[in-house]
Amino acid sequence: MNKSLMRYLLFSVSCIFCWSCASDYRYMEAVETNTDCISKLVPNQFNTSWYHASVDVVGKHISGLLLIKNMPDSSYRVVFTNEAGVTFFDFGFTRERSFKVYNIIKQLDKKPVIQTLQKDFELILGLPFRGATYQTYTMKEEVFFGAKQKKEIAYFITSKDCASLRRLELGSSRKRKVTVHLKGQQYPAPDKIELVHYTFNMQINLTRFEKE
Repeated sequence: MNKSLMRYLLFSVSCIFCWSCASDYRYMEAVETNTDCISKLVPNQFNTSWYHASVDVVGKHISGLLLIKNMPDSSYRVVFTNEAGVTFFDFGFTRERSFKVYNIIKQLDKKPVIQTLQKDFELILGLPFRGATYQTYTMKEEVFFGAKQKKEIAYFITSKDCASLRRLELGSSRKRKVTVHLKGQQYPAPDKIELVHYTFNMQINLTRFEKE
């Protein structure tokens, strides 16, 4: 192999490597925080709601009914059962971000799964956005309101004109980890929630319904 071809191949490989390492947030630009937009669209409340739920986790598919219950003390219970009433998991979340596992089936009773579900539902419930201090950025035609979470950042993302809430995300300083897509009616009782993971084998789909 001649030297020119070798240099070309090394350059191509290095470009591919650098592109794969590029930050998902590399085009963000810091802007002044719009407090009016936050008060209008921040997803920090969740009404009691029933959902048809589909969860794919570590190669297992489970479906059933999921209840998000807003308790009198402003804590939440998140209970996922099948049609026969068997409980897949029953979690508690307080306003102060403490978390309790009341019940979970053996197949899901693994520390990485529980920790991931905890973060997922904290994001869905909007807990990272309660009383948060925000760093605000624009990227393309969207505004990212970021709340620091130890080594991660939780974002709620709006249109540039603050007309609508687009989605929620959890990421590191460089990489997107979780996206929560919203369809139909939004907070405090979203019609449809689709949660997509990029670093863990789990997907969650929730469709709200009225329970008689």
